[in-house]
Parts: sequence; structure tokens; C-alpha cells
Amino acid sequence: MRVLYDFQAFLQVHGGVSRYFAELMAALSEIDGFEARVPVMFSDNEYLGQGLPFLTRRHFKGKERIMAAFNTLQASRTIRDSFDVFHPTYYRPYFLEALKRPFVITIHDMVHELFSPGYVRDDGTSRWKRVLCERSSRIIAVSANTKRDICDLLNVPEEKIVVVPHATRMRFAGGPRLHEKPYLLYVGSRSGYKNFPAFAEAAATVLPRYGLDLLCAGGGRLTREEKEILRSHGLMSRFRHFLSPRTPELASLYHFASGFCYPSLYEGFGLPILEAFACDCPVAASSVASIPEVAGQAAEYFEPRCAESIAAAIQRVIGCPSRACELRAAGRARLEAFSWRDSALKTYSVYREAA
Repeated sequence: MRVLYDFQAFLQVHGGVSRYFAELMAALSEIDGFEARVPVMFSDNEYLGQGLPFLTRRHFKGKERIMAAFNTLQASRTIRDSFDVFHPTYYRPYFLEALKRPFVITIHDMVHELFSPGYVRDDGTSRWKRVLCERSSRIIAVSANTKRDICDLLNVPEEKIVVVPHATRMRFAGGPRLHEKPYLLYVGSRSGYKNFPAFAEAAATVLPRYGLDLLCAGGGRLTREEKEILRSHGLMSRFRHFLSPRTPELASLYHFASGFCYPSLYEGFGLPILEAFACDCPVAASSVASIPEVAGQAAEYFEPRCAESIAAAIQRVIGCPSRACELRAAGRARLEAFSWRDSALKTYSVYREAA
């Protein structure tokens, strides 16, 4: 089985979508007869391990557009080669006219369809996603909740969609503590549906009481609005941002945290929850969308639109050592339900059906 992937997700340096594909391909490579090809010309992605770093990771205006142009040219040539199935790594349908083989698409969430432009950038994703769902041979959904959303919002037949969940290989393998004081951890993007303002309001009422700092990892540089949110809640003096932590650094941040908070209004899966479980970090999380499907009984839940509810859940995690201990143990047990080996076998079966 020869499967061709493309460059789209690997324009990221870090990120859940590119990590998903890198981990999936690594697990699939252990299946006899599977062969993956990823024609990437330029990539700064941490997980891919191929492609030429573009100007040694320097950032400048228009960099991603230039990288996309070169990689699109490379991919457009490659899709004329011989392979069994194509699996684009994101939704831009540049390949549709030239592609003569079946393709499979992974739908990670339905954020663009569920939230207004004020919560998520309107960049064409919804239009592209609808076209790809119509023309693909099979669709992979990363959770049962996402599958329901695809069926409801795009009118896709249920039998066309297969649920294949994420997993994680992240583990804390030892290493230094990166922040001396006790802290609450937030990971990833802070915009729109990620619900950062309500989280900051909640954190401001709890963290001073316990002498904790607030650490954020990833998610790009803070915007002016985000800095103002932190200032208005008196959090700047106890705030630190790890802009682009490598995987071992992120594992350390999870492991030494007093707790991890995941306040999103919606998630297609919620990979940081598994990462926290894998690094023995107790979790407080929203009780919406796919999040309970992933976390099971291993998280302290809250209503994400209510800052008081978020604050109460954070307090139950960081203010009660016995509860934190229970959550760590429950997280380790819950992690056993998610395996890249199982996800690879399910994905391989989808490829065979598509081919």
C-alpha cells in the first residue's frame, strides 16, 4: 500500500495537525507493505524530520506564502506519480484537477462551521472542507463528536466516515524544571473559541490565593488584546510565555505543573489532554464537545462560559493534593485507551477501502 501525503500541515513549526500526521506515519510504517511518501521541499516542522529548513527558521513577512508556493509546485508534480491513495494533510484543494487516484481526508474539527468570524478566521477552510468531503473516497473523523458534526453540518452520509482517534507518544523522560515557582499551565492558541478571556478571569481569582504563576506554552506571540487581558486581571507579574517549546520542554512543563487547564468552547479532539495525562499532570477541562469523550473520568470539568465554574474546577485541582493525585492516576489509566498502533491499523483499513 503506497500512500502519498502532502506538505500543508508541515508549514507549521509545531502544532496538533502536523504532530498527528507525523505520529500516524511513524505508526503506519511498522505495518508490513505500507509505504509513505511526503514530497516536502521546504519545512521548519519539528516532527517531520525531512525537508530543508527555510532560512534556518527565521521568521519574516510572507514566509509561509513563499514556502507554500514552492511546496505546492512540488506536490502538484508528485500527484501524477504512481501510488494507491492520496491523503492531503489539510483542506486546500489545489490537487483536485490533477489527481487521478482516490483520496482520504481527515477532519480534525468543525470550528469554522460552528463559530462566527469573530471567533475564527474566515480563510476559505469551510468551502474547501465541504468540497473535499463530497469528493473524497473516505473521511476520517478524530472523534465521535466530530463525526456527528460532519454529518449534521455537511450532510455527509454516516457510512462514509470512520472515527480514528489521536494518541500521543509524549512522555516526560527526565530533565530540568523550567520554571522555579509553582504554576498553572495553559497550552496552545488563545484566540476566539479557545476562551482565553474567561480562563484569565478565572485564573486571576485563584492563582494569587495559592501563590501560583501562569505559564502559557505555544500559541504564537501574545497580541495587544491578550496582554491587556492579563494586565486587567493583574496577571502580568506572575505570567511567563514559552513561545515555541520543543517536545521535551513541553513534556517538562506538563510534568511539573500543579495543573493544566483546557478551557475551550469546542474541540474536535483535544490532544493536549492526552499529553497532560502522559506527563502526570492533573487536568481541569471544559465539559463540551469531544473533550469528555477524550478525558473520560480523568478530568475536573467546568462550564467554559462561566468564569466562576472554571475557577472552582482549577481550585479543586490545585488546592486539593489528594484530588490532584486521583486525577494523575486516572489520567494514566485513561491514556491506555489511546494507541497510535490501533489508530494506524484503523487508518490502514480506511486506505484499503478507498483504494
